[in-house]
Amino acid sequence: MKLKKLNAIKDPDIAMEKYEQSRLIKTKLDYKKWIEYVDSNQDYYTWYENTQSGIETKNRIDEVPEDFRDGVIDSLNKMKVCAEYNSKKGWYEIIIDFHIDYGVIHTTFMKKITKEHLKRLLDMADYLNAYLLNSRKTIIDKKVIDELE
Repeated sequence: MKLKKLNAIKDPDIAMEKYEQSRLIKTKLDYKKWIEYVDSNQDYYTWYENTQSGIETKNRIDEVPEDFRDGVIDSLNKMKVCAEYNSKKGWYEIIIDFHIDYGVIHTTFMKKITKEHLKRLLDMADYLNAYLLNSRKTIIDKKVIDELE
């Protein structure tokens, strides 16, 4: 499928291969390289554990039911980054999650995706020697981004 419109892209992923379901991915992203990339781009990305919400979660971890605690602790261990804080709304507009079990990165956008957002994600994907994907199957590369309307 050839992408033509920017609004056809919804919450792109980064993975080593195209896939149907996350659990079927054979080649996983390198978690250490993910940390390196985010750490070297702290001017844009903020680790979730360093956000106000992350700090509050850390301080109240004992209040989290034990059945859910491991997942919450994972989110506080360099598994999630945030970008573009909206002070009027009180939240980050972009959330990027590294799913270590599947070796894939999922994004969540609370705003319209721009070409600049895609360029940043492509830079991350390139650093990880991976693909930026729309709908898990369509590769988004520089040429695709440049041609989007």
